[in-house]
Amino acid sequence: MSQEKRIELIKQLLEERQELSTKDIMQEFGISQDTARRDIVLLTKKGEVRRTHGGILPLDFGRSVPNFQSRLTRFTKQKTQIALAAGQYFKPHQVYFVDSSTILLKTCQNLNMPLTIVTHSLDNCMALAEHNKVKVKVLSGTLNHENRYFYSNLAIEELQNIVFDTAFIAASGIDANGAYLLDQDDAQIVGMAVKRARKVILVAEHHKFVNQSYYRICPLDKISLFITDEEPTPAQRAMFSPETEIIITAEKEEVKE
Repeated sequence: MSQEKRIELIKQLLEERQELSTKDIMQEFGISQDTARRDIVLLTKKGEVRRTHGGILPLDFGRSVPNFQSRLTRFTKQKTQIALAAGQYFKPHQVYFVDSSTILLKTCQNLNMPLTIVTHSLDNCMALAEHNKVKVKVLSGTLNHENRYFYSNLAIEELQNIVFDTAFIAASGIDANGAYLLDQDDAQIVGMAVKRARKVILVAEHHKFVNQSYYRICPLDKISLFITDEEPTPAQRAMFSPETEIIITAEKEEVKE
């Protein structure tokens, strides 16, 4: 295959997945690391992608967050690894809050033990309905059709009467001041769940440090455990409390310049 044709296919694949590592490109096209690196350099010089350590992102990455269904169609191996890792922290006979996210939906699809889950996610409810050992409580409210969660003032009141063993949350953005979501109603519900939880587990891909979101869920010192797909940089690690445990689900790829 010519480089010109491969470049076009890489651009199409990047549009679908929103992130590609050098290893992804090597595996998809059966090429060497040096060839994949040359393709990345060419795409970067042409101003068609944003280069990162270990791969590429779209130029507009981080300026918006796709809706739930769009994110679901882009579900990656990295998200699956995070979802499965999160599933290891559920224990029988405990009470959990589970946020609305594609990663946590995948986690819910793999749960089937006697425990209680409270959620505002339509899709989590549908997934958990297939597992009769799980007791499911859905919060009251109006459905946000784009991102498929329920919200209301009554939902906030309901959360105030529950103490969770663990709250599993996701984020569309992370910075030194906290974890964020794009929708204010969503952030208020998840933020209240964090306040009512003995332990908070954040699941997010490493690129969420790039995303620009607006409504804070909580400061990062509330996070007990962070499950992600790539080792944070020293600056990113310093955003969290020293007591926060960080689990990496995939080995970091070393790319030589």
